[in-house]
Amino acid sequence: MEFNGTFIVAFISFIIFTFIMNVILYKPINDIVQKRKKYIDGNYDEAKNNAEKTKAILQDRKDKLSKAKFEAKEKVDKQVNTAKNKKEEITKNAKNQAKESIEAQRLQTLNESNEAKVALKDEIKSLAQMISDRFLNPDEKISDVDSNLVEKIMQE
Repeated sequence: MEFNGTFIVAFISFIIFTFIMNVILYKPINDIVQKRKKYIDGNYDEAKNNAEKTKAILQDRKDKLSKAKFEAKEKVDKQVNTAKNKKEEITKNAKNQAKESIEAQRLQTLNESNEAKVALKDEIKSLAQMISDRFLNPDEKISDVDSNLVEKIMQE
């Protein structure tokens, strides 16, 4: 193989062609590829950041929801306990009033019974005197009526 002037001209032409191709074709294509890579990387990073923000927002929402549920449950439990306490208090007051009313009625009945017994004792004495007057001697008065006997008769 021989080296002559055409080889050097071809070599210099190749270098000039490579330089011109680099300036005209490869460099703009590389710039476009780099811009595209930056654009894609920027969008990927932005999407990643948005995904993290979305995740944080969803977690915050979930935390707020669970907190709201817990607070609502506490409020409901508090209201239920308050209602139970009121119910127990009302029931207790009603029972006490019923007991007091029953006791008052019992005392009133007992007093009326005692008053009736006293009235009956006097009536029994007068009836005994009437019976004695009719069947026995009308001039004799019954002076001592045995109170125990009258009580025993009234009990029967």
